[in-house]
Amino acid sequence: MTGTPSRTRHRSRSYLVVAVFAIASLGVASPASAHTSLLRSEPPNGGSAAVGRSTLTLWFSEPISVAASRFVLRTVDGDALAVAVTRTGAGGQRLVELKTTSLSKDSYVLEWTALSLDDGHPSSGSMAFGIGLRPAIVPAANDRFPGAPALLLRWVDLAAIMLAIGALAVSGRVLGSMPTIGNATLRRARRIGAFAACGAVISGALTPFVRAPRAGSSVGVWFDTTWATLTGTSWGNLWLAREFGLVIVAAALWLWARRNASGPWADVAAAALVGVVGLEAWAGHAADLPRQSVVAALASAAHLAAAGVWAGGLVILAACVIPVMRRDPGARGRLLASVWRAFSPVAATAVVVLLATGLYESGRYIPDLSDIGTTLYGAAAAGKAALLVVALILAAFNTLIVNPRFAATIGRILGPPQGWAPISSSRFAAVAVAEVAVVVAAVGLAATLTSIPTSREVGAVIEKTTQTAANVDGLFVTFEQVPAGEDQTRLIVRTHSTVKPERGPIIAVDVHLAGPTGRQSDLSLVETEPGRYEAGTSTLASGDWSASVAVQRQGRPDALTQADWTVSGRSTDGVGRLEFVATTLAFVLLAALAAALLVARVRRRRLPSFISRVNKEPGR
Repeated sequence: MTGTPSRTRHRSRSYLVVAVFAIASLGVASPASAHTSLLRSEPPNGGSAAVGRSTLTLWFSEPISVAASRFVLRTVDGDALAVAVTRTGAGGQRLVELKTTSLSKDSYVLEWTALSLDDGHPSSGSMAFGIGLRPAIVPAANDRFPGAPALLLRWVDLAAIMLAIGALAVSGRVLGSMPTIGNATLRRARRIGAFAACGAVISGALTPFVRAPRAGSSVGVWFDTTWATLTGTSWGNLWLAREFGLVIVAAALWLWARRNASGPWADVAAAALVGVVGLEAWAGHAADLPRQSVVAALASAAHLAAAGVWAGGLVILAACVIPVMRRDPGARGRLLASVWRAFSPVAATAVVVLLATGLYESGRYIPDLSDIGTTLYGAAAAGKAALLVVALILAAFNTLIVNPRFAATIGRILGPPQGWAPISSSRFAAVAVAEVAVVVAAVGLAATLTSIPTSREVGAVIEKTTQTAANVDGLFVTFEQVPAGEDQTRLIVRTHSTVKPERGPIIAVDVHLAGPTGRQSDLSLVETEPGRYEAGTSTLASGDWSASVAVQRQGRPDALTQADWTVSGRSTDGVGRLEFVATTLAFVLLAALAAALLVARVRRRRLPSFISRVNKEPGR
């Protein structure tokens, strides 16, 4: 029984590595919010304004860094016009007012790239409007595929972090089980992890430059914008801390590889990786959720840690062990019996955590099954799930290869021996390489998911805006209510005469609001430009609302119309059916995993005492 305590310690560290990452991430506060969107604009997207207009106003969903954001105004022919920021809203810079030259009759496109003050995420989009006419351009949506450079960089960044986690996860009991060639392979695994951490440092250093818009500006302005991103946003400070953590990881893994001893370096690397995973969770989608954002951040941290243990560990083993198997075919059976069997329970634990947290996140970020086919986030999540299923099938094949007894049991269950052909161990490398390729593709989709707004975020913006229209007594009247910050809603009425000559000038526009709690209010709207009237009110509570619009005209009866709508609570309150089902399944998976680990722990404790009793029996 010599060496049993050491092996038990390594085994416990391997099984609990995911839990360590997940629990440690609870130490971070509520994560930063995610992905700025353009709530409304003046002129409105797809609308028009009077000839001579020289100001453009934008309302964003969260505070932005104006210095690190960019706005470009173009005509329909692509000619750029000078535009400058003249005013920002108090209390967080959600409102941005732009000044340009007096605009003539034409169609225009305003392209914007806004950098969130909270998480440093850049969001971009465009709005089309007309001056003196309806725009001859289709208004753009914000739910778009991210740019190739940013997506590729994020792909490399995630893959590098997962490799570092994988190197740490398999460098203990898994690779330590190799009897004679384990030392060289251990050093190689740790060096790969160190190089991967260095790669994450480099990709992290480039990320702020990719996120900061350049759009043809000079290199100096680009660097100034990037510096404003790092120093003027909470995301920038967190990103610098993440970079520092990755430098520690790289140094600790490299020293661990050179000295080929446990020492403090494994613990230093693990602690630094805990910090890196926590920072990744901090800057994710979780804060945009209306409730339980800390739980969502914990799930995100556990998801990344589990992916690193399984996918990163798989790549490390493929890079370190398969070459040894090919150089020494006679050692294939011994390696399969030691390394891959040692990795199987660790990978199985990580896979269950990965599936459970993935289910939970899908339920939180995808409000309805219909969003899978109608939003980019939903489609990417479905594609990632499909790739993970393929990877698990390939992993099952390799499990049958490295466990002949289990494969024989499966063969007996499936039918007579002639109907079952055991998988040759010579195919193990090919199946492992295929599994790695599928996992790499899944990481690419994970990079997409972390770079775009969630289905819930997209739906929240759509649901908050309501517009109705009616033709009343020669007037085409539209009513719109849109959010204008955290605690205000703007009511907008537009009028357009449908007959010539017009039936009297408009002298006033009033709106009577009736809410779900009996709240009623009368508002007199102010003309902001010809045919457009606005007023502000407090944020509308969830429930059914109605607005009676009265357009008063000189010498004519009032033109009356009514708008009815529901302020939905789907994105802010309550638990949807999909979220309930996904969360329940996630809980069941984690409970089953905890029970299995507990049973395995009890059996390991009882085995030495059983062997001791057997050895003490007379005649032994």
